[in-house]
Amino acid sequence: MGSSATPTHGSRTRGGGGISTGGQAAATTTANEVAARQRRVDDLLDELTSHNPAQMLRSMRRWPSGPVSLVHINVLSVLDLDGPLPMRSLAEALDVSQASATGIVDRMEQRGLIERRRDDEDRRVIRVALREDGRRLIEGVAAERRERLHVLLNELTDDELDGFLKGTRALREARERLGKRWIQPTLETTATSNEVTR
Repeated sequence: MGSSATPTHGSRTRGGGGISTGGQAAATTTANEVAARQRRVDDLLDELTSHNPAQMLRSMRRWPSGPVSLVHINVLSVLDLDGPLPMRSLAEALDVSQASATGIVDRMEQRGLIERRRDDEDRRVIRVALREDGRRLIEGVAAERRERLHVLLNELTDDELDGFLKGTRALREARERLGKRWIQPTLETTATSNEVTR
């Protein structure tokens, strides 16, 4: 007469059906790992967003050409990256109305930071471009930011520098991967639209 089956270690029976505690333990472990990862992400977010921009804003008031607003820095950065732009394109890049962009450009032009110039190929088109003072200002902002970071990094140990370098490189690579994911669907949508309109 066969002996009854003995439940193996790590399992239990209920109503004749086996329920694996091993599976429950694995699920609990996974949940704990997810929670621990989220805590690390939250800690990193706290560190990355803890910087008070007040010091930067105070330093921006001391530029020889006069106080510089974040809006002005944004305009200079866009023009430095994309080159001379028509007013409508600049307004879209700033996410403001064309009327608002015109007012911003007027004030910055009065300070000699940017200028309006006619397009070389189509004289009817007016483009907004950096002037030398504007280029020097944006370079000065970048240089001051680099200098402040240099002072901070010198406070770190060699091991801390190695860890920070590894982390920032990983962050840059993640940003590049995300950028490709965002750009690719746009390219595919554009290509599909072009095919449909042919």
